Amino acid sequence: MKPEILDQVALGYFRDFSNGKYSLETEVFYKKIKNKADYIDGAELIAQKAIEQVMLNGEARAYGLELMLKKNTGKLTGWLSYTLSKAAQRTPGRNAEEPGINNGEWYRSNYDKRHNLSLTAAYQLTKKWSFGGIFTYQTGKAATYPIGKYQYQGIRIANYGERNINSLPAYHHLDLSATYTLKPDSKKRWKGEWVFSIYNVYNRSNAASLMFEQNRETGLSEAKRISIFCIIPGVAYNFRF
Repeated sequence: MKPEILDQVALGYFRDFSNGKYSLETEVFYKKIKNKADYIDGAELIAQKAIEQVMLNGEARAYGLELMLKKNTGKLTGWLSYTLSKAAQRTPGRNAEEPGINNGEWYRSNYDKRHNLSLTAAYQLTKKWSFGGIFTYQTGKAATYPIGKYQYQGIRIANYGERNINSLPAYHHLDLSATYTLKPDSKKRWKGEWVFSIYNVYNRSNAASLMFEQNRETGLSEAKRISIFCIIPGVAYNFRF
C-alpha cells in the first residue's frame, strides 16, 4: 500500500474580551488525503496472510468549522467548544471490473461526526476545595445497517446496503469531579491532593457499535447496542514534589 499524503489548509481568528476575561477562537479547515486505505466489503481480517488483497486505495476529505469560547479568570472558569464538520472517502476498485466501495462514489468516513459539542467548567470554592465538570455531545459515527435478509441452509443471513449510510445513536455523557488539596499554603515541595470523580454521571449507555442477530424464539431480527463504559466512580491521590 502507498503511504498517505495529507494536504491541509486552515484559517483562524482569535480575540480577547473584557481585558482577557473572555476569549474567542474560530477556525475553518479543509483536509485532503491521497492513498487513503479501506477494507473491501466482507473482508476477512482474522489470520489474513495477504492483507493487501482485501484493501483498496482511495482518497478522503474533511472540512468544517471550529469554535471555542473561554472564560479565563475568576472562581468559575471553563470553555465551550463546538465543531461542525464532514468527512468522506472515495474508494474505487483496482480495475474496471471491481466495484470498489459504494461503486466508487463518495461515502462517509468511519469517524465522520457532524456535530461535536463540549462544555468544561471549573469552580474554585476555597483554597482546599475545587470542583469540575465536563459535558460531551457528539453525533453518532457512521455505521452500516442491514436492509434485508436471505435464507441459506436454514439460516437467516443479513443483507447489508451501502457502506456508512447510517449513524449510531448520539453519544453524550457528563463527568464530575471534586478535588481536595491537603495543604494549599504549605511551603514544602511535597504537595498532595485527593480527587473524587464520577464518569458518566447519568449512566448513559453510549453505543460503541450495534450488533444485528436473529431472536431464537421469535425468529425476528434484533439490534443490540454494545456499550463499553457505564457510570464509573473513582478516587485518586495525586502528589507533586
